[in-house]
Amino acid sequence: MSRWCILRTDGSKTLPLMRSLSAAGFVVWTPARTIRKVTRPGTRHEQRSELDVPILPTFVFARERDLPMLADVTQLSISPHPGFSIFRYGGRIPLVGDAEVAGLREEEARAAAIMQAMRDAESREEAERIRIDAIKSETARRRALMELEQARRAEQRAKPLIIGVDDEVAVEKMPALVGIPGIVKSIVGPHAFVQFGNRTWKIEGWRLSPYLDEQQAA
Repeated sequence: MSRWCILRTDGSKTLPLMRSLSAAGFVVWTPARTIRKVTRPGTRHEQRSELDVPILPTFVFARERDLPMLADVTQLSISPHPGFSIFRYGGRIPLVGDAEVAGLREEEARAAAIMQAMRDAESREEAERIRIDAIKSETARRRALMELEQARRAEQRAKPLIIGVDDEVAVEKMPALVGIPGIVKSIVGPHAFVQFGNRTWKIEGWRLSPYLDEQQAA
C-alpha cells in the first residue's frame, strides 16, 4: 500500500502547486472537478467556459518517498513552486494510506463522469437537466451514506472499550490524527481523553485501537 504525506497551501494555489510539483517529477495528487461557467446566458453573446477547481482546497497529497526532497524545497529562498508546507502534528508528519483517500478519488471520478455527460449533451437544456439530476442523485447518496454511518456508529458505541488508561492508541476517522499515536489519560463512559503532544482530546472510544507502527498508513 502506498503512503502519502499532506502538503498545505493557499486555496487558490492548490491546483497550481499540484501541477508544478508534478511537472518537476514529484508524485502528487489532489482531487479536482470541472465546473462550467456561462456568461450572458440566453443572449447572442453567451459564452461558455470550463474551470478546474479543487474538491479539497489547501490540501495536496504527496508520496512518502518524496518527503526529503519536498522538505528541501520548502527551505529554498526562491522556489519555482507555489508556496507550501508539510503538514505536521505533535512533532510528527502524519501519513495516510490509499484507503484514506479512496473516497476522494471516487468523488473526483463521479464529478468527471457528470461533466463528460454534460459535454456530450445535444442541447443546453439537456446538459442542465443532467446537472440537476446529478445534484439530486448526489444529495440522496449522501443522505443514505449518512444514515448508514449513523447506524454503524450506534453499533460501535454499544461495544465495550478495548483500551485502558496509559495505552498508546491510534484514531480512526479523524484525518488530523491519522498516523499519530496518543496516550489514554482517562476514560469516562464511552469516551476517552487522549493526549497528543501537549494537547488532550475527548474522543469516542469506538474510534480508538491499540497503536502499532504499521498503523501509520492505516
